[in-house]
Amino acid sequence: MAKAAIFHTSAATLGLFQTLTAKFMPDVEIVHFVEESMIREVMKNGGPSPDINARIAGYVQAAEKAGCAIFMTACSSIGASVEQCQFLTRMPVTRIDEAMVEEAIEKGPRIAVLATVETTLKPTLEYIERKAHAAGKQITVLPTLMAEAFKALLAGGNETHDRIVSAGLHEALGTADVVVLAQASMARVMNTMPPSDVPVLTSPERGIQRFKERIEALQNR
Repeated sequence: MAKAAIFHTSAATLGLFQTLTAKFMPDVEIVHFVEESMIREVMKNGGPSPDINARIAGYVQAAEKAGCAIFMTACSSIGASVEQCQFLTRMPVTRIDEAMVEEAIEKGPRIAVLATVETTLKPTLEYIERKAHAAGKQITVLPTLMAEAFKALLAGGNETHDRIVSAGLHEALGTADVVVLAQASMARVMNTMPPSDVPVLTSPERGIQRFKERIEALQNR
């Protein structure tokens, strides 16, 4: 049985990814690493600090020692930090938003990016720009930060979080060719949104499907 690792900076994403991995890759053993305090530290520092990067590297190495074939972060705020750990290991390291970003670039050129954490918004914008440049695509990125939504989520105010994100999403739908919800924790609002002619992309399901493809490719080598 294949073995893979997913790293979470918040327990809020754990249940979702347990459900998705059970649905899409029931034959893969998933090792979940959760460090709840990390996202708060990332937000406080304005991004990953050297200490946080060292801890991330430690999780990557722990996953390899545990026999995992691949490592993925479920948190976009530390996506670049995880990518930088590739030199430490022979197993691939990846990020949950890779497939979503690539799809957004194809559907552009006007890409609205919504986030509730500034330390997720900035690296997501950088990642989109980097991927677009590599693909030779000209894009326009329209960012929106809804910091009050994440504060509500941390305080247990799920309904307040969803209301704020939904309002931001409705506004973005009128200005963009495609909308990106930058955080896995935002995907929940799609359960109550009416259909739209403008695609709204979320990372969890797309990311897990790409994760599955990566694992299958490793098994077939």
